[in-house]
Amino acid sequence: MRHIENDKKNKKSGVLNKVISLIAVAAVFTMLGTGIGANTAANNALAEAQTETTTQTEADAAGDATQYDSPAIAVYEKCADSVVGVITYTEQWSRSTGEVQKAEVGEGSGVVISDDGYIMTNNHVVADGNSYQVLLPSGDKVDASLVGTDSGTDIAVLKVEDQTLKAIDIGSSADLKVGETVIAIGNPGGSALANTVTQGIVSALERDMANTFTRTVKTIQHDAAINPGNSGGALLNTKGQLVGINTLKYTGSSYSTTTYEGLGFAIPIDTALPIAQQLIDYGEVRRPALGITCGTFSGPDDPISSWPPASVVISEVTEDGPADEAGLKAYDFITEVDGTRITSLHDLTAVLDTHKEGDTISVTVLRYKNTNAIISILNSAYNNYYGGNSGYGYGSGYGNSYGGFFGGNGGYNTNSSLDYDTVTVDVTLKVLASTTEADTTDAD
Repeated sequence: MRHIENDKKNKKSGVLNKVISLIAVAAVFTMLGTGIGANTAANNALAEAQTETTTQTEADAAGDATQYDSPAIAVYEKCADSVVGVITYTEQWSRSTGEVQKAEVGEGSGVVISDDGYIMTNNHVVADGNSYQVLLPSGDKVDASLVGTDSGTDIAVLKVEDQTLKAIDIGSSADLKVGETVIAIGNPGGSALANTVTQGIVSALERDMANTFTRTVKTIQHDAAINPGNSGGALLNTKGQLVGINTLKYTGSSYSTTTYEGLGFAIPIDTALPIAQQLIDYGEVRRPALGITCGTFSGPDDPISSWPPASVVISEVTEDGPADEAGLKAYDFITEVDGTRITSLHDLTAVLDTHKEGDTISVTVLRYKNTNAIISILNSAYNNYYGGNSGYGYGSGYGNSYGGFFGGNGGYNTNSSLDYDTVTVDVTLKVLASTTEADTTDAD
């Protein structure tokens, strides 16, 4: 979908401080580029542990002790050659020298997912560059090509040619348990600290990072130390199987000087791998789409006489797309999909991501009768939130700015009453052309 929202985190007073989200959040998350019967079971486990300890003590006393190594040793030995560094550059032609200048703009990590050179990393590791190198475990740097990216889930895939790479053993994040030991391998700080290994436990599962990802991604929270440069690196279980892609860490509150450690988050491999496979197969992620340009509109839960409700507002409908065929229009406010209340783009994508091409969904919108009043409200909300009338550019794939799209202010009196009709239509989802764009520009 064309997200005409931005994660710029300004705060203004009054109702308009919640206008086009994402808005300031209390938590600060840092992307990591340069990521049975209780009593009986417990008693049995304790007894076994005590017996094992006693046996070990006795063996030590006899001078015949067995060395019990950390599981991280075996995991590192198995997996270190499958984790690489990712170096991102920009290439620009210099007018003064007449030559192409290459500048490093970031470093992260990557995981080899196939023997023929496909490497999974985070989108934010590669997003700011136009050329890439991979730092191999040998210390050599080789050129890599960008296969595809998915900004919604923060996954990207690179390809290295003519290299004998060892693919990592891929597990399942569905099998993880809270308290389970996990090991992280990556490049905190970049190439100088390549193949750093840390160990921790799974702290929680299915943490919703709604304010970090543009799509619904339930992450693995763990306390293995990760830092900038770990983005795109491996989170592994004690079998040496890839269970997640380290992506970000919690650094504290925007309202406090308190800092936090041990709060890292990884994209589950069961989420990341299908995305990576589509990027390899198609160069893009093919999701069923509504075919609209839209953005989050912040407001009360229910409509009031002077303001629309929290919803997703359509600014443009793709000609002959699913929404167009169903009769949806620009300035419709989406409030429900299949009976689920929709208050944001996150809500919308969460519902749509559970569907496939050909599915028919029920979409309920509020259609206001005074379009000029709605345009004025949208411009007023935008200008109050961002300031001025210059318009804010949302980057590649995000369409026009609010100011540019909605036009000038109409002098709407917010004390006036807004009349609307409630319209419900059935929309049959399709995969539209350029689904890489659809991730950020179509309501898919």
